[in-house]
Amino acid sequence: MDIVKISSLVGAFEDLLMAAWTAVVPGQGTRAYVLLSLCGQQESGSVMPRVATALGLDPTPGSLTRRLRRATHLRLSEGGWVTLSMPGDECMEYLASEQWRVACQREGYACLYVSYLNFRGGISVEEHLQNMLQSGRFALGLVRV
Repeated sequence: MDIVKISSLVGAFEDLLMAAWTAVVPGQGTRAYVLLSLCGQQESGSVMPRVATALGLDPTPGSLTRRLRRATHLRLSEGGWVTLSMPGDECMEYLASEQWRVACQREGYACLYVSYLNFRGGISVEEHLQNMLQSGRFALGLVRV
């Protein structure tokens, strides 16, 4: 099986936003979340569904993949860094809050959103998330830590 490199799909990650946050889920505690989205004004077409597929997520808009089929996982490092390890020996790093890291350690996973909407300048991550969720243009997967 050929492994699609994420960097070949999104230009060596130069246009890919990675953000992390926590949210309280009533009756379930605090959950850790990660967002991957292309930046820019022009829509990416089929790029992010291909990224979702390469990461092992079901690319169907609004889908949830509970068990990823590929080598995608998160690794917590010293100093607050989190590494998203992807197929093809690729990775991205993010400096996460202590609250996010604690939620990941407690649950053993984080919820990864792959956005099919481009992140546009001038709006906050929260606004982007709201637009993405309302439109159903994303794939969601549980990524083990």
